Amino acid sequence: MSRSRAKIKVHTIPSSIKKLERRLSELPDIDEAEVETLDWYNEAQRIAVAISATMDDVFGQGTVEAHDFSVEEAWFLPTYPAQQSDKVAEFKRGTSRARNAIRDAIKRLQELESDAEHEMEARHLRAYEGLDLQVEIARAASQLYLDGHYANAIEDAVKALNAFVRLRSGVDDRDGNELMEYVFSIKNPVLAFNDLKDESDRNEQKGFLGMLSGAVSGLRNPRAHRLMKDDPERALEFIAFVSLLAKLVDGARRVR
Repeated sequence: MSRSRAKIKVHTIPSSIKKLERRLSELPDIDEAEVETLDWYNEAQRIAVAISATMDDVFGQGTVEAHDFSVEEAWFLPTYPAQQSDKVAEFKRGTSRARNAIRDAIKRLQELESDAEHEMEARHLRAYEGLDLQVEIARAASQLYLDGHYANAIEDAVKALNAFVRLRSGVDDRDGNELMEYVFSIKNPVLAFNDLKDESDRNEQKGFLGMLSGAVSGLRNPRAHRLMKDDPERALEFIAFVSLLAKLVDGARRVR
């Protein structure tokens, strides 16, 4: 019979490992008081069916992995008429084999998860290196991002944006939201993104002002005041967004 390899979705791996850990915890330790009354065949069948069904659920029925990690009831039973001591010894050997099968399945899932994480990280690094970042943002954030310090990269990117607004506007006595609202004021701006000659221009000015203030409030401030953990994909998107804002600032015209 030809079997295909399991196609595991990375986001399902943690829950799959928990299922296997439950099967592991359910493996019985034979109590000497139970030896005389234990139905060896039914107990072996119960264990084998439960574990094999979980392997089918985790890896997919009929896959190579589900077959490799399946558990057989014959593992727990002697193949010949046996004394109680032989039955106990055989059952314990079967339990040990089942435990090893489950642990091997968990290890396989953990390896798949680790490999996927490394591939995802490499993909994000390639994507980051392909970005055309504004020079000040790249200088502030790139090394931090490439070293895996994603929250710090985002925070420093916004700090660089804040400093760039100061540099372009000449306003150095304000910071953060206050700086943005003063420099990009709708009625009396220091820097303008357009001619502000009609309602459409004023809406654009207002919208970009909101984005700049939002970057300070939503990206810089939380990371400056508490420990945060950002993933590489979200960090890449945030830094690209901050870079876009810096490019808009770079293209703004001085009004006063």
